[in-house]
Amino acid sequence: MLDKILSYDLINYHSIHITTEGLLKLIIVWAVTKLIVILIKKAFKISGKKRSLEPEEWMTFYIIIKYFVWLIGLTVMLNIIGVNVTMLVAGSSALLIGLGIGIQQFLYDLFAGLILLFEKKITIGTIIELPEGKVIKITNVKMRFSEGTDRDDIKIIIPNSKLLSNQINFWEHNRSKSRFSLDIGVAYGSNPELVSDLIMRAVTEHKDCSKKPKPFVRLVNFGDSSLNFTLFFWSQNKFRINQTKSDLNKGILQIFTENNIQIPFPQRDIHIIQDFKK
Repeated sequence: MLDKILSYDLINYHSIHITTEGLLKLIIVWAVTKLIVILIKKAFKISGKKRSLEPEEWMTFYIIIKYFVWLIGLTVMLNIIGVNVTMLVAGSSALLIGLGIGIQQFLYDLFAGLILLFEKKITIGTIIELPEGKVIKITNVKMRFSEGTDRDDIKIIIPNSKLLSNQINFWEHNRSKSRFSLDIGVAYGSNPELVSDLIMRAVTEHKDCSKKPKPFVRLVNFGDSSLNFTLFFWSQNKFRINQTKSDLNKGILQIFTENNIQIPFPQRDIHIIQDFKK
């Protein structure tokens, strides 16, 4: 009796054949697929809360996985009712190839954003230097791209794939310290110890220059027209460090002027030899 009920034909039209047993299988496959999607969403929510992610930061990737799971479930259900899925896939292969090529970069950016978000390699406030030398402060990290501002306060949008594939210099978070240098030249005849002391006085008076680690000065080489020194100092003001360097240059120039230390400019002596013939 049970066998007759399970084998009873509900729909039998061409290749589509649905029995009572097939209908039960369809319901089970649909329920299992729905349950898997719900569990995946809960897993994303829990993982997002642990990593302090906003819902929109993981929702796009969840939607892609959800569609993929439903695609598998739909394929199984079509097989149950007798639809030849292989023929459908073969008939749409050209369309699928074209679609894959079109969304390749989109998916690359998407998965790159997922890696950045979950590994937290780049967070809001991180300062990076792009290969072309532009310094960017990250203001937002999204699934496909990251947003930032450069030193001219111009908004920059960077595809996340470039942040993974290109060589990027990380200046870490704005709260950490980084070392910078400043080249200074003084005229020959200047006292190197006095020059070093004056430079140190200028850098220690600047509020953006850290006391620890302690800045220091090196006499690096003898130039054509000058004794060349390099000042090394640490600062948290990494994004606006050019302004800090400008302030230091002005302070050093003032303190050099007060102590009669000259900053040279290139000079050349020309000797003219005349041959007097009678």
